[in-house]
Amino acid sequence: MKISKFVKLVKNAGRCIVADVENSGIWLGNGYGFYRATNLPRMEGAEQVRTVLDVPEKAWEKVYLTEEWYGNAQNVMGMNLSDYEKEEKRAEKIRVVAAMDDVWAACCRCDDGELIFYRENLLSPIMDEVENSDYIMFTVRRMTSGQRYLAVHDGMNLLAAIMPMRVVSEEYLGRLAEFEAMCAEQLNRERARAEGATEAENQEDGEQLGMEDAEE
Repeated sequence: MKISKFVKLVKNAGRCIVADVENSGIWLGNGYGFYRATNLPRMEGAEQVRTVLDVPEKAWEKVYLTEEWYGNAQNVMGMNLSDYEKEEKRAEKIRVVAAMDDVWAACCRCDDGELIFYRENLLSPIMDEVENSDYIMFTVRRMTSGQRYLAVHDGMNLLAAIMPMRVVSEEYLGRLAEFEAMCAEQLNRERARAEGATEAENQEDGEQLGMEDAEE
């Protein structure tokens, strides 16, 4: 993962979570996602965490730090951060994003048809792996509370766990229907312009041919 991208998420959220998980290593979170950071050394205390993450002192003053130790990866703040979970369901990323109040939300579709929306920028710390690996896979798991969350895998390894966001509502669907209608109108305009241009071109070709015939 890219530490600099994670730090940006921490600054935006105002929270940093350092979870030292037995047999799994260090996991970093910001309240909306957890990221595997096994290449980092064990950290203890705010100053040491700030130094390792390379956060300026002034910016660090606005961050609330939580440090936790866990005996296993099966329950880290309610999430299962193991590489495999028996009940997890495969999900496919949809090539459409939603915009809600200037927040871009990506979407995955579960095998049961349910849609899971999440903040697209939450993938930024692991985006290099997501874009370059041939083995990225998304699954949906449930927290101990029953809340669904998205797990991002690279082959057999879990890279991150991302909390979903609520997008679908009556208001959103109304806006979406209105936007779809405007897009349909625009498509009809463009088709009409294209047909008009084609007719004009055909007419011009016909007139040119007539002139050539007359000259003969």
